[in-house]
Amino acid sequence: MITIVATLSAKEHYRETVLAALQELVKASLQEDGCKEYRLHVSANNPLAFLFYETWESKEAIDAHTQTTHFLDFQQKAAEWLEKSEINLYQLV
Repeated sequence: MITIVATLSAKEHYRETVLAALQELVKASLQEDGCKEYRLHVSANNPLAFLFYETWESKEAIDAHTQTTHFLDFQQKAAEWLEKSEINLYQLV
């Protein structure tokens, strides 16, 4: 099992666009094989800051996820919409 914690910071004028796109990404990702959990959070202190908490069965499931149309579509648009992003993978110890 692998957990991903990803943080995204939206550009202010794209905040609602980013939120809508992320919500669609969640819906599609939860349907993928190997996806156990895919939760989107918004910071209580900063409405431009988003956090994903994801749990996947395997690295192969994550690799397949990163090749899906919904993921690639978001990645392409995110370059314009986001100030920054950080993705970290964790394994249970």
